[in-house]
Amino acid sequence: MQHNARDPHREHVHGRIYRITYPSRPLVKPAKIDGAPIATLLDNLKIYEDRTRYRTRRELRGRDTQEVLTAIKKWTASLDKNDPNYEHHLLEALWVTWGHDQIDQDLLRQLLVSKDHRVRSAATRAVRYNTHVVQDFTELLTNAATDPHGRVRMEAITAASWLPKKKGLAILDAAQGAGLDDWTKESMQFARAALDGKDVESTQDRIKIPGHLKGPDRHAYKLGHEIYIREGFCGTCHQENGKGLEASGFPPLAKTKWVTQNEDRLIKLTLNGLHGPIEVLGKKYPGQVPMTPFGGMLNDREIAAVLTYVRNAFGNKASVVKPKKVSEVRAATKSKQGFYSPEELLKQHPHQ
Repeated sequence: MQHNARDPHREHVHGRIYRITYPSRPLVKPAKIDGAPIATLLDNLKIYEDRTRYRTRRELRGRDTQEVLTAIKKWTASLDKNDPNYEHHLLEALWVTWGHDQIDQDLLRQLLVSKDHRVRSAATRAVRYNTHVVQDFTELLTNAATDPHGRVRMEAITAASWLPKKKGLAILDAAQGAGLDDWTKESMQFARAALDGKDVESTQDRIKIPGHLKGPDRHAYKLGHEIYIREGFCGTCHQENGKGLEASGFPPLAKTKWVTQNEDRLIKLTLNGLHGPIEVLGKKYPGQVPMTPFGGMLNDREIAAVLTYVRNAFGNKASVVKPKKVSEVRAATKSKQGFYSPEELLKQHPHQ
């Protein structure tokens, strides 16, 4: 599920498969990191497993700066330029010097003109965080802003948003002149707003609010939409259009009795979650993946808002849910342990 392993709502009853392998395949041999010589640590940077390289960089960060920087120079000079991973090894070396706040600027400039856009974008991001030591960062970011690849331009746009206004806007103008794509348009919008000290009109401000909602109910609808589309919340399974994902067993919210009818039933399943077979719009869903219980994650106002949203979005039209109502249901069901089942809820609140 979406919850962190330490989250109290994490489901710990059923098993999980974290990695699949087969008996004849050797397992990853742990690299020597803690206390290893610097030469060994540098060779670890060639290992394909990212977490090994990450822990190695962390170890190198704690070593003597001068020893590490001297060793890095020798190591990069000894690398095979014909190795397909040559530039990736150079990036690892760059990140190590960055970790000691003495980024290798010769290496940085070499990577900024790589033929691989992934390398150029990574190097551009490094410029963003090292403007305090890279004297010509404005020129470097301006060049990146006109790069032929959008990913590099986006890194330059993002970096510009953190600069003094005059310098930042000049870089954004360069990127604008180079052309924007679907990925960089919104980055540009936010970067210009940041440099101008303005708020960007957020997604929830751009949504169309149903005309029958007035006053505070309109604000609740907007808040509910913001909650609905959060990563790991309602929209992750039921989708932004409310139509669900039938192939994955996630039912729709659009024009369903479960959403538009009894408020108490809807509040209960939102507070405690739902698990078990369910029928929605004439289709049966096995309900093997439980619905997340949000009672401990959202307060009464937030739950009321998101339920107001789903009851009036996707073609639905129903009464708004008030925080007071959520508070009453929460208090009345405080002794409830675990998920509700659809059968249990329908027994308490049958469809009309």
